[in-house]
Amino acid sequence: MTEGVLNNLPRTAPGIAPTLTSLKVFVAVGQCLSFTQAGASLGVTQSAVSRQIRQLEDTLDIALFRRAGNNVFLTEAGALLHERLAGAFDVMDDAVRDVRATVPRQKLRVLAPPTFAARWLSRRMKEYQHRFPDLDLSVYTSSEGDVRFDCAIRFGIDPRERHTSTRLMIEQHIAVCAPALWADPEQLRRSCLLYVLDHARPLPTWDNWFAATLHDRETLPQTAMEFATLDMVINAAVSGAGLAVVDRNMILSELDSGTLVQIDPVVVPGPIGYWLDISGERLSRSRVVHFARWLQQMAATDLDG
Repeated sequence: MTEGVLNNLPRTAPGIAPTLTSLKVFVAVGQCLSFTQAGASLGVTQSAVSRQIRQLEDTLDIALFRRAGNNVFLTEAGALLHERLAGAFDVMDDAVRDVRATVPRQKLRVLAPPTFAARWLSRRMKEYQHRFPDLDLSVYTSSEGDVRFDCAIRFGIDPRERHTSTRLMIEQHIAVCAPALWADPEQLRRSCLLYVLDHARPLPTWDNWFAATLHDRETLPQTAMEFATLDMVINAAVSGAGLAVVDRNMILSELDSGTLVQIDPVVVPGPIGYWLDISGERLSRSRVVHFARWLQQMAATDLDG
């Protein structure tokens, strides 16, 4: 084969076209010039964004971005493509919004444990509204009548059979109390250890914490209070009634505001965690998949923090 024939060959094989996904990812990266930020806006990982961009550049056989240290810039060809595609996706987004405006609003029905719903999920509703402005949400804490849930958040150890189960987070037990209580030894001595009841028996959170820290039980209060829910225990701790061992994931707001303080650096993980369960039937619905990705992203953000 001569050089002239080689020069006339197409740069990419005929019939191979870039995927719509790779083009959308390219537009997202081009808008913020950050693979990490683009991934966050799309609800995917940075590595997933990198794979899509690499696939697109390989398909077109064109460098769309150049990298200088930690910075990303569009090449001349990339800038031209981005200008054209951004407008095209705006047109498609407008078309989708127009179609959605002609049908009733969709609703997502989620089943979640009471404490998780009250202390973790409800505090992320501002982010939910920003991410899903057109999707109504109903959160249930128990099965009611014939309601068919789109997904369920469950407190447990293992994945659920015949479902796609993703562990969102595992319990991270820490010992906490109100700052004024910890600062007053006499008041601390007269306070209580706070327990959560499970079927009329205290959960072994304090036993596990003492075993992990090797603290002498005699140095902490000897009396106890027992409550039916973790939420009641947390509220009692905030009020200064005593010390509690609770899942850090459920008291991030109290730790940030200083209404609760951690009395020892030891963290006792698991073994129980929160799982997101989706049936095969519901997994085919885009709103459920998008919600699942958002929920995992929120949980991962807490873990990173």
